Amino acid sequence: MEIKKSGGINRRGFIELISSCSFLFFLIPSNYAFSESNQKGTSPPPLDSIKGSFKFFNPNQAQVIENVTSLIIPSYDSPGAKEAGVVFEIDKTIAENQRLKNSYTKGIESLNQMAKQLGGKDSFLDLNQDEKMEILNMAYASKSLSRRGGISNQYGSMLPGILLINHLIRQTIQIFYTSEAGWKVVGYQGPPQWKGNLDYDKCDF
Repeated sequence: MEIKKSGGINRRGFIELISSCSFLFFLIPSNYAFSESNQKGTSPPPLDSIKGSFKFFNPNQAQVIENVTSLIIPSYDSPGAKEAGVVFEIDKTIAENQRLKNSYTKGIESLNQMAKQLGGKDSFLDLNQDEKMEILNMAYASKSLSRRGGISNQYGSMLPGILLINHLIRQTIQIFYTSEAGWKVVGYQGPPQWKGNLDYDKCDF
């Protein structure tokens, strides 16, 4: 494997590392191919499109998280993670949890490092869509490898980013499909609503 003199791993080395366990790609469900859902002309939201306040995320962190979640559940001909406000819900869940704060901070830093190694860019947000999808797909495919400790210390800087992406996949799906936007996508009208007391004088007992 070819390694840069600086101690980092270059694009070729990064791909070779994941490809060394290529059998993991066959474990990805056929209906969960990131690249397939993003071949419809979908693009991540503009970087200045987030409106609202956050309890923990700074503007850059919020942009990274919304960008990733919008790649997981994109907005095409139906609402996606952006419309469901997934980034705001994630912000709420980690605002009072120091462990999660640390995990997200390190994970976002790791994604930026991966962007340098993979595409020579300063941050994840500077990558083009194909490069971002490549990172998401490889991180998802390598989750079993990372859990078993199969990623050596030499590539340890990738681990927080890999773990963050796989956590975001689960969290994004959970938040989206319990939101009104997600209900509309699956055709669920929501729980029954209280309509008041019955008019008992008209009931036939």
